[in-house]
Amino acid sequence: MEISTQKSLAIAELNPIVTDIAAFAGTIEGLDVTDEETQGQVGDLVKMMAHRRRKLEDKRISLVKPLSGVVNEINALFKPPRDRIDEIVTIAKGKMKRFAQAQAALANEKARQERETAERERREAADLAEVLRKKAGIEAEPIAQAVVAEAQKKVEKAFKPEASKVAVTRGQESSVIVTKTWKGKVVDMMAIAKGVAEGRLPLSVIEPNMSAIQGLARETKRAQVVDGIEIWEDIGTLVR
Repeated sequence: MEISTQKSLAIAELNPIVTDIAAFAGTIEGLDVTDEETQGQVGDLVKMMAHRRRKLEDKRISLVKPLSGVVNEINALFKPPRDRIDEIVTIAKGKMKRFAQAQAALANEKARQERETAERERREAADLAEVLRKKAGIEAEPIAQAVVAEAQKKVEKAFKPEASKVAVTRGQESSVIVTKTWKGKVVDMMAIAKGVAEGRLPLSVIEPNMSAIQGLARETKRAQVVDGIEIWEDIGTLVR
């Protein structure tokens, strides 16, 4: 087959593909990702575009392989639609990523508000418990403790770290993954201890250092209870 004939066939097969790409471009550019449904629609379109790009590449290779003299000409013919597909996919993935980030921001704001509400309720519960103690004395202590404990549960639940949430769109090749994880670090151990003592932080944030406690016991060498640590002599038997 002559080169000119092969080139004409390539153009003939390329034209409907270019028209198809233009239609997909119009659809994707006209879509706004505003919910899970449109997120999935855009993901499906990206997957379909990836399939068409593979078909486009396969056709290019099948035409270029037997022809050495017109390789550059054929490559030049296929470059614009190939670049257009890449551009469309970039636009679509950008829309999906922005939607995922917006959803993550909403979730973070909701969690922040829940923590603020829980902390406010804890303070109100502590004030109420104090009022009960002043008005009813020792008889009100169980009720006061129950009120504070219930509010503390809400604080612990609000501050409980959630597992990373992963948002994945439909279509493996068009997946956009955004992870969000809240993390914390210790900057003032004394402040943490005070926060636990005053009920602002859950007791679970303090983990006893048993190695340090055993070292303290060996240094003290006296049975006693000091600041919440009991020290005693453990007598064992060793048979030789």
